Amino acid sequence: MALARGVRYGATVLFAYPLPLYLPFAPLGLLPDPWPQLLAPVISIAFLAAGLWLWGARRIVVLAALLLSPVGLGVLVNSNFNSGLAVFGLGLAVWAKRTGHHPLVGLGIALSLWRPANCLPAIAVLMLSGWRWRGLIEAAVAGLLFLAPITAVAFLYQPDWLGTYSQLLPVYRGWAGLGPHLLNVAGPFAYAAAQAAAAVAGVWLLRRRTLAEATAFSFALTVLLATLAGAYSGAEALPALTLAANESRYRSLPAIASLIGWMQTAILLAINYPVGLVAYWFVLQTYPLLKKPGPAPPDSDAPMHVSRAQAELGSSSMERLSISR
Repeated sequence: MALARGVRYGATVLFAYPLPLYLPFAPLGLLPDPWPQLLAPVISIAFLAAGLWLWGARRIVVLAALLLSPVGLGVLVNSNFNSGLAVFGLGLAVWAKRTGHHPLVGLGIALSLWRPANCLPAIAVLMLSGWRWRGLIEAAVAGLLFLAPITAVAFLYQPDWLGTYSQLLPVYRGWAGLGPHLLNVAGPFAYAAAQAAAAVAGVWLLRRRTLAEATAFSFALTVLLATLAGAYSGAEALPALTLAANESRYRSLPAIASLIGWMQTAILLAINYPVGLVAYWFVLQTYPLLKKPGPAPPDSDAPMHVSRAQAELGSSSMERLSISR
């Protein structure tokens, strides 16, 4: 929105992402006040809600518990487009991969790039889940058709934006979070290794869980590697909680995690400590995905949580962990 009001990209540290990612929402800045301030949080929470629905949050109690958690409301209060879009994008990509809508896989992956530090391991899991060449090409073309125009417009708007972005990156090494700390202490290679480890964990989980569960788990782990700018930093862990709740023994997990999360938030506020720390609590609540799958609740109709027998019948041997001809 600031771009539409004449603020140059890179003028403040609020420009945390590459310039092309700001352009789709820049027109909001053309609206008179207070419309941008009113619409921004609504759009953010709408993307998050739609994304969780795609991940399988079809029971209203699960969706409400996640959206009313400190993490969910953090997305609303901070108008964090990026987290909502990333959850929506990966949810769309996984759903489209499962249903064979390959162009939407490419679009979903492109949208997930709105959280660059979080999406890469999850994208790796998705790419290593097994593809036919035609589907892979369709997904790649669709993603490029979305990203290429906004990237071209970014260079037309500000040709030197890449140099500006490279100058902004070191600023975030001083932010709170395990990821920036790892980057400062051990350097970029150790940080890249941690990102790779998150991807490996998801690929390993493909052997015992569905694609959605493996991707969501890898996505959640990246919360540990991103900055802790606020409670919304844990939004990437919500899809994993959504899928865990599809098992009878964990159907109350989102509500319990949200309640305890609010208790932790109250304590953090009372001691004047950054509330972003609560994001790690939600990462810990993804532990059910590491266990042997249990039965789904009788009233569960979440499309992401198909039975293991159905998953095996629906996937040929050519579409497992390698790209086949």
